[in-house]
Amino acid sequence: MRRFQFRLERFLDLKRWKERECEIALARVLGECLLLERRIAEIGTLIGDSLVPAGVRGSAIDVIALAQREHYVQRLAVERQRARTTLEQKRKELQAARDKYLQASKERRVLDKLKERRSAEYYDHARDEEFKGIDEMNVASATRQGW
Repeated sequence: MRRFQFRLERFLDLKRWKERECEIALARVLGECLLLERRIAEIGTLIGDSLVPAGVRGSAIDVIALAQREHYVQRLAVERQRARTTLEQKRKELQAARDKYLQASKERRVLDKLKERRSAEYYDHARDEEFKGIDEMNVASATRQGW
């Protein structure tokens, strides 16, 4: 019996390649989102750690140290806000990449299902033809023997 050959195999390979490219793009954007989320959490920790009283020594207060700490916290707050804005943009990109990946995956699955169905039809038909050939040989053999 000959092996089944799907006529659209090259097209299916192209769909698989497109799906893989979309998957890689999705993973890249997801990684960027995770890094931003981690950076935002890290900044929150830095802000929390900087609120520990520094510049207070006994009853004397170091005003310069307090001002420096305040500037540091403000810079961290601005950086955190920028990271949050960037994260929102990346989440939109993530949703677009996810939609694109799901569409590519759906297209590939449709062709896979078609290939499976055509393969099953091919092998069912080949098996039927094989049985017909065996039946014909048995009938011919029986007629030769004079049954």
